[in-house]
Amino acid sequence: MAVYGTGANVHIDKVLTNISLGYQNNAFISDSLFPTVLVNKQSDLYYTYGYEAWTEPTGGSSRAPGTEANEVPGLAVSTQTYFATEHSLQIAVTDEERQNADTPLAPDRDGVELVTDQIHLIRERLVQTMVTTAGNYPSGSTVTLSGTDQWSDLSNSAPISDVRTAQRAVMALLFKEPNLAVIPYKVMSYLEDNTTIIDRIKYSMPGVLGADLIAGVFGIERVVVPGSGYNSANPGQTTSLSYLWGNDVILAYVPSRAGVKIPAFGYEFVWGYPGAGAQVVERWREEPRKSDIIRVSRRYDHKLIALNSSSATIAGYLIKDAIA
Repeated sequence: MAVYGTGANVHIDKVLTNISLGYQNNAFISDSLFPTVLVNKQSDLYYTYGYEAWTEPTGGSSRAPGTEANEVPGLAVSTQTYFATEHSLQIAVTDEERQNADTPLAPDRDGVELVTDQIHLIRERLVQTMVTTAGNYPSGSTVTLSGTDQWSDLSNSAPISDVRTAQRAVMALLFKEPNLAVIPYKVMSYLEDNTTIIDRIKYSMPGVLGADLIAGVFGIERVVVPGSGYNSANPGQTTSLSYLWGNDVILAYVPSRAGVKIPAFGYEFVWGYPGAGAQVVERWREEPRKSDIIRVSRRYDHKLIALNSSSATIAGYLIKDAIA
């Protein structure tokens, strides 16, 4: 008697895995804030970025003939660990769907893209919650705007000054300015009409305001504008739509190359799958249902990276309630 839906006939589908890995929802920006670090273990320690490189060693660097060089301590290792939890969702592709499809692969592709979207929606929400929670930032690395200070007050607010304050705060901790700003769609729509911004560029930067021009005004390398939506209603209930990224702005230092010893605002530690990389698509047959089951899985943990294990500062700054 055949057994269906068990490990006996589950296999990695390389074609569908490539579709899942290649599929990108451009509204999601968690990858921009949290570069991926592939790790060899599901759980392990990760390095913090201490101040050892900026601390002059006791005894200096002079070495007398015949003596050993002054030995300096290495980088501190955080006592915290990551744990790459597996996130999996699956969908059934029925024989009827495949029979009605114009091409045999279409139902499989559609199923993989739908499940991949939902896997990454959950991932995006986890990142959004983490980086917009003021309690995850140390004192001096977050501010909450109110009243006429909010950028939706187009005449009285001072967004350039607010961003400069954030840049100075990160620079003072890392000696690197933040190079990425996350400005959600609603916030950006007000910035584009803000008097301070318009006055700064009206004689020198012709054209329609957008992310690139705003980045130039703020003196920041890159601005990303998430506009993804989220339905908070349960299945079958009346739809309740809202923006996933709300009214908060994040400035962060994101390195050009990810690594466990490279300072960063945050990392996504991913425990990959042998032969498949960061994400895998598996398929098996369930004959009683006359369906193929397609499962998408990813194992990860997001961490805000402390710059110093004793002070737990991070390479970022949070502006809460940038607009009313």
